[in-house]
Amino acid sequence: MTSWHDTNIRWFVLVLIGIYPLVVFLVGEFPALLGEQIKQHFQITQKEVNYLLSIRAFPNMIMSLVGGLIIDTFGVGRSYTLFGAVIILGQFLCFISVISDNFAIMVVGRLVFGLFDDSGFVAESYYINKWFKGKENSLAFGIDTGLCRIGSITGAIIYPYIYMSQDNDLSKCLLMCLYISILSFVLIIILTRIDKCSDSRDKTEDQKLESVDLRQIKNFSLEFYVALISCATTYSIFFIFGYNCYNLLPRYKLDQSTANLLFSIPHYISAALTVFVGHYVDRKGRNIEILLFGGFCQVLAAAIFYLMPECDTYCVAFPVIGSILIGIFFGTYYAVMWPYIPKIVPSNLVGTGFGLTYACINIEITIFSIIISHILEVENYENYTKMNTLLLFLSFVGFLPLLYLYKFHRTQYHQCNVTQETESQIELIDRTKSL
Repeated sequence: MTSWHDTNIRWFVLVLIGIYPLVVFLVGEFPALLGEQIKQHFQITQKEVNYLLSIRAFPNMIMSLVGGLIIDTFGVGRSYTLFGAVIILGQFLCFISVISDNFAIMVVGRLVFGLFDDSGFVAESYYINKWFKGKENSLAFGIDTGLCRIGSITGAIIYPYIYMSQDNDLSKCLLMCLYISILSFVLIIILTRIDKCSDSRDKTEDQKLESVDLRQIKNFSLEFYVALISCATTYSIFFIFGYNCYNLLPRYKLDQSTANLLFSIPHYISAALTVFVGHYVDRKGRNIEILLFGGFCQVLAAAIFYLMPECDTYCVAFPVIGSILIGIFFGTYYAVMWPYIPKIVPSNLVGTGFGLTYACINIEITIFSIIISHILEVENYENYTKMNTLLLFLSFVGFLPLLYLYKFHRTQYHQCNVTQETESQIELIDRTKSL
């Protein structure tokens, strides 16, 4: 009996897997896309809007690891369903906060929303690795990333439309987010049922990921920790900038519709690029070179926004170039980094590696978003310049480890060639002697 893993059913499963990150990005990014509306509704500043980012990331500093323990205890299917249910609860609280005009409830809702959203990504990665092995793995991660970006693109399009078409009613936007979260939960149940049926046909069981045990991190290589520094830093830059650029772009005399378009450019580019990059990596390799190229694009983008002067007239060229570079960064970096992590940790500690990576990403997001919240307590060009200075510095911090990885892999490559040449020479000498 042919396993469903070897049929076209696996592509339908991939779509179901990709719905979770699509929804998390679509629903989770509403504070960035509706930042101005939230400020008007609750009479708050950008500082408080940034808190909605940090409060979501805060629990995942630990819960990314706790989520691994839950998966280990209850299995991937049950745990994934639990994570989806918690997201519904968090989004419900955000909806209630708008109806009751209570910003504190929205903060609590974002905290609940963030409890297990990254743990859901760990479960999602498990399903991708389970259904797509070998040469299709990077392609599957690339398609999954493209669906993530579609979530961000969709939000940038529909949130302003719903807000304006419903007489500037913020609650209608949050109600739609709630409906989408419920739909995601239903699709998660369908995914887990299909996976369970597949396991029954293959006479296997819902596997449990290995326990996330921080005592085992001593077994991780230096290569992993170097990659971890780069991954955590570059990701925190991407998400923090995305949260603030929606309010930054109009300061360059751009109308809101143009700002919306520029906000979407990185997501359009990365949605298309990740699929091709994943396919290329599966066929050709060259992981480190692609990571290095992506990191360099992020440095260039940060430098452009740092050097861009305050505009007295309509100014679109530099923001467009910067947005394109950000899209290239995410489209290349994400498609390569996540399939790369399982290759540089012990095979029995992949869950620990993913959990530690998500935890570090959220630590940096929490710390730096709080710092930027204080910087932007007063919103003006000078303070946004300070924010861009910090992001430029962090982009170098994320890029430099990639240079080490490139040098490390080049050294390994040359050592491997030397070893092969030496073995060939020894074999030739032995043959000559035998003659």
